[in-house]
Amino acid sequence: MSEEARKVINLLEPGHTGCAGCGQAIAARLVLKAAGPRVIVANATGCLEVYTTTYPHSSWEVPWIHSLFENAAAVAAGMEVTLKAMGRYEGIKIIAQAGDGGTADIGMGCISGLFERGHDVLYVCYDNEGYMNTGYQRSGLTPLGARTTTSPPGRYSYGNRTRKKNMPMIAVAHGVPYVATATVSEPRDLMRKVQKALEIEGP
Repeated sequence: MSEEARKVINLLEPGHTGCAGCGQAIAARLVLKAAGPRVIVANATGCLEVYTTTYPHSSWEVPWIHSLFENAAAVAAGMEVTLKAMGRYEGIKIIAQAGDGGTADIGMGCISGLFERGHDVLYVCYDNEGYMNTGYQRSGLTPLGARTTTSPPGRYSYGNRTRKKNMPMIAVAHGVPYVATATVSEPRDLMRKVQKALEIEGP
């Protein structure tokens, strides 16, 4: 296997401190494999940021920026605008990524701006249906009835009392040209969707 092919396969290197079998780590690796090496990533605070950048190490083999919990979309939009202004955007792909809390709750305003302005950024939400990095509190993407540390079932509650936000439809309502859902259990499908999204101009 050539060195270039090896880099395409391992843009998120093994050896991070993620939990064994973590779906988010698998998804991130598949997203990067589909995107290729000419990519810049804006990553919100959360599990993926914590376990891939344990000081002094990093698992990232691409340019990677740690943003605040809420603003990965805004940071990615800024990267796109800056690279275009500098005449260095051609052939570069920009990915913003966050968990469900950083997407559906804390980051909703920045994501709405990214979508509304039509920035050429792929936004990826790793939806594990709760704030896992801080002990599994409910998020806007936690399903109805789910047990979390902030929505425990018991005598007075059956678990989470709210329905899961429909983030794909929220994106569609913003006029985003391509919206998809995927799962790590179907890796080829996930990678095809990432490649298709990156071929389309816009969020």
